[in-house]
This record gives sequence, structure tokens and C-alpha cells, in this order.
Amino acid sequence: METTDTVMPYEAIDASALLNSLHAGVVVHGPGTEILYANPRALELLRLSATQALGKAALDPEWRFLDEHKRLLPVEQYPVNRVLARNEAVTNQIIGVVDGRSADITWVLANAYPERDQNGIIAKVVVSFIDITGEKRDIPFEQIVAYASDPVVVTEADPVVGQGPRILYVNDAFTDLTGYTPEEVIGQSPRILQGEHTDPEARARIRQALIDRAPIREQILNYTKGGQEYWVELKIVPLRNARGEVTHFAAIEHDITVQKAEELVLRELATTDPLTGVLNRRGFSEQAQGRLAGALRDGQELSLAMIDIDFFKRINDTHGHAVGDQALIHLAGLLRTSFRESDVIGRLGGEEFAVLLPGATLEQSHVLMDRFRMRLAATPLKLHDGRWLGFTASIGVAELNPEKAGLAALTKAADSALYAAKHSGRNRVYLAP
Repeated sequence: METTDTVMPYEAIDASALLNSLHAGVVVHGPGTEILYANPRALELLRLSATQALGKAALDPEWRFLDEHKRLLPVEQYPVNRVLARNEAVTNQIIGVVDGRSADITWVLANAYPERDQNGIIAKVVVSFIDITGEKRDIPFEQIVAYASDPVVVTEADPVVGQGPRILYVNDAFTDLTGYTPEEVIGQSPRILQGEHTDPEARARIRQALIDRAPIREQILNYTKGGQEYWVELKIVPLRNARGEVTHFAAIEHDITVQKAEELVLRELATTDPLTGVLNRRGFSEQAQGRLAGALRDGQELSLAMIDIDFFKRINDTHGHAVGDQALIHLAGLLRTSFRESDVIGRLGGEEFAVLLPGATLEQSHVLMDRFRMRLAATPLKLHDGRWLGFTASIGVAELNPEKAGLAALTKAADSALYAAKHSGRNRVYLAP
């Protein structure tokens, strides 16, 4: 079969006509990245005229491209520059082409290939790209967010100071968690969710991240419309426009209230004396260290009292360990009702207890502890068989000062005073020098 008359030789093909009819954009760059050729589809996608395109280099500051995450694409990541730098082809790079007049974005899938001379040196770089804007826009992000199981909040970017940026959008999960409808919170500050026990340090870290236009992950205590506390793990990310400017913040919240409650239970088990319900040695030490650091930082008074039940071994030997346990519970109960919520009460082991008194001088602590000593002596324990058991305690008190600046030193001084009280007749309060 004769076919030579119907086959067009390669050299006879009108390359320009072929390129001009392609649905894909094609740009040919010289070794200095200058544009040598761009077909009509490329000019359309790049929003350039032929006059504007020819000679334009990939270093031109007027180019504005984005990566697939809408971040400004660095010049060195342009397809032609990647080919020249790597000396190899680049395939399937997603790029956003920004219209400088409207800020609209056209998304393209780009491929770039080197053309070499007889010495193997790159003489040209051919970049082809197809429009995938439709595919990018077909993803129903708003519907995904609306029906997401985690709460999502979108705010404006400014103002960060003062009441902070206003809420512009919340999804259904936000309403389910907080009780607030969109109408109730849109236009309000997210601080509407915060309350008395929201950690000010967490709030400060979030505020600084907003100022820095940086993402942040934080655990924070919020409040529902009805005033109920709930914990969320909060991830805030800045949202940028085509010019790379932060225009909004998006907050994704994950409810961790149950997790926090479980952590609290475990922490209480680890830091609470199971018999008396007051802090154990570990819990007392942790809280005392914090109060001590605060007193030293702020220059406040602070005292520590060590309390030991007199003749506790005799109580155990005479009445049994069950009664000894009742005596410990009785003492702990009197301690809880005799001191302020700001005071720290703990059982350090056996029959030894401690009370940390922030803001109290040595003299004030002496009065408080002597009052407690007398109350204990005047309040016998009623046993299960109806009998009454009276007992007393010896107490040593030490005051925070430069010589006793740490918890260990303060405890040692109070222990020495307690030892002196024990060896001076018991049922008394001794002060450390």
C-alpha cells in the first residue's frame, strides 16, 4: 500500500500553527529566563499581551505566583528557574497565577523541560501548563467546614489589641459545643467565650501569635453560653490573600473536656492523701513551691507551720489503727475549716501535717496556729462506740527570709521548731529563730 503521498514530513509541519491551536499554554524561555515565545493560550492564562511577554524574565518583580497552599511562590521555585538550577525537567507543579488588577487566581498545572545544544548545555526551557482552576474550585470547602465535627471560627485579622478581631463565621459544631448561634457571636470578639478561670498566660500567647501573624496551638478553658466550663485544644492559622497578606484567622477547636477531667482525676490521685483528702507530700510540695516562688518574686510575707499529733503511737497502740486513722481524718477536717482557701494544707506522712500561710508574718502565724492548737484540744473525736477521744498537737513555725529562701530550708527551720515544741512539753507552738 502506497502511503508516502499522505504523510507530511516533520520539517513541513507549521509549528506555530500547531502551538497556536493548543489548549495548553506554552512558553519558551532563553537561558537567562527571558521569554522567547508564548502561545495565545499562555498569554491568556498569564494575562499578558505578546508585547508584554516577549523579553520578560522570570526574575521580573511584576510576576506574582502562588504555591498550591496560596503562599507567595519564591522566584527560585518558578518552573524555569527550577529547571536551570536542577538541570532536569520539572513535572506536575501546581501554581496560582495572580491577576494584579482583580487579585483573581488562575490555577495551572505546569511542566518544564530543558532543550540542550550540541554540547549538552541548556539553550532553552519549554514550560507548558494547563488550566485546573475548575478542579480547584470544585472542592466544596465551605460545605466541608460547615459540616465538620470540630468547631471552626473565622475572624477578621485586626484589631489584635483591645477586644481583638471580630468573629465573621462559625459552623454548626461551634453552636453545638457552645450554645451560641451564629447571630449571637458574629461581630463579637472570641473573648465572649472566656471567663474567670481562663488562663491569662494562654490568652497572652494567643494574642502574641496574632500580632506575629503566626499559627499557634493552645489548650484553653472556655465557657458555654450557659456558663459551663469546657476545654478545647485550639489551633489558630492565619489566612492570606493572593498578595500574601493576612486577612483573616481561622480557629479549629477540638473539645478535650473529658480528657482534662480524666487528667484532673489522675492528678488528684497522684497528689491527694487518700485517707484525709488533703494534699499528700508531692501535692503539697508542688503547690508550696509555686506559692514560695510568688512570694519571693513579689516580696510578700510567707510562713510554714509543721504539725505533729502528740503521743500518736499511744493512740494506735491503745485504740487500734482504725482509731488512729480517725484521729488523722479529724485533724485534717479541723485544718480545712480553720484556714483560708489560699492556705496550702498537706499530710507529709504518718501523723505529720503542714500548713503554708502566704501573706502571714511569723507573729501572725503564731496567733493563727495557737488558735488552731487550742481548737484541736477543745474538740475531741467521737469514736464509733460513742466514746470520746481527746488529743493535742505540737506545732513549729518558720518565716520566709533570705536565710530560708527555699522550701527545703524553710521546712528544716519549721521542723526544728516542731522538735523544740515536742521536747518542751508538747501541745504548744514554737517559732523558728
